[in-house]
This record gives sequence, structure tokens and C-alpha cells, in this order.
Amino acid sequence: MTIRLIFARHGQTAWNCAGRYQGHTDVPLCSRGLKEAASLAYRLERFGVSTIISSRLDRAQATARIVGQTLGLPVHADSRLGEVAFGEWEGLTQPEIKARWPELLRRWKRAPESVRFPGGESLGEARQRLLGFLRDPLWYPAPASGHVLIVTHAGLTRIARIEAQGLSLASFRQIDVPPASICGFSLSRGGTLSAVQDFGADT
Repeated sequence: MTIRLIFARHGQTAWNCAGRYQGHTDVPLCSRGLKEAASLAYRLERFGVSTIISSRLDRAQATARIVGQTLGLPVHADSRLGEVAFGEWEGLTQPEIKARWPELLRRWKRAPESVRFPGGESLGEARQRLLGFLRDPLWYPAPASGHVLIVTHAGLTRIARIEAQGLSLASFRQIDVPPASICGFSLSRGGTLSAVQDFGADT
């Protein structure tokens, strides 16, 4: 049995605009992000979404609620869909991080798969969270028709694309995931992702 998934990144926040690392910090949607979420909801009407599962972080929950209201669907939450935990980097801009962790930032840019964020996690640990969710039988069986919508974050969406395309986590920073963008996948019952289809963001 194959399940059709759509990964949607949340709408924009003030920290996105300021270039601040968010991670597990709860940052609400800004006014632009609220508009992006409303636009996302109308874009998703044509996909026949039958289930919505969201990260527990506020920016994803707010996006999912707006979509759910438009589609007439409840929102289920799962903490495993949260963003990569950046630990002590959260709330900081890249220049601020460079001043305190210059070598670690250099490695993050050149070999992201080798970095564990101070007080946070590594990409490998975030990957295991996502795989645990995808292999979890608790949300099976999936609906016979329609897509399962996963409202999550840029980091988790990048990791999902890496899994589906058979890439290394070294490719993490090369994948662009704009706010309120969507990407389609096929998921086998064993938890294997494939068939990436990038629908992009609303322009």
C-alpha cells in the first residue's frame, strides 16, 4: 500500500525575516505568514487532503489550523515533526553565531552532516525522528483516497527530500524550502519515501 503525502512548510515569521535560527523556539507567524498560510490552504483544496498532521510548534500549528479551517479537517499534532533543534544558536543571526562559534559555523556550511548544535541535536538525530514518525503504525491505515498533509519545517522537509532521493545529509543546505511551499511524496507501508514532486510556493 502506498500513501500519498504532502509536506508543507509553515508560513513566515519575524525571525525568518531577520535571519534568526528558530529550531524548537516557539515563534508565531507574522502578518505575511498568516497570509501565506491562507493562500496555502486554497492551493491545497485541489489535492483532496483527507488528514492533517502538524508539528507541535506554534508556527506550524497556526499554519495547519488555517488550512484545516478551509478544508474542514481537524489537525493532529506530533512532536517528531518539529524543526531541527539548533540549541544555543536559536534566536541568533549568522554574524552572531560566527562571533561565538566560528569553526562550528564553518563546518555547518561545508559539512552539515558532521555538526551537532550546542545544546541541540544533529541532522542525523532529526532524521531518526522523522523516520520514526514515517514508520509509526499509529497513523495507519491511511485513508483510501486523498493526501495526508504534513505541516512541518524547512529542516524536516529537506531531510524528507534527501531520503526520497537517496542523497546524503551532506546535501542538506543545498535544498531550498521557501515558507508555505509544498512537496509531494509517496510513502510505502515500510516507511520508505519516494517520488518527490516539488509544487513550490505560491507566487
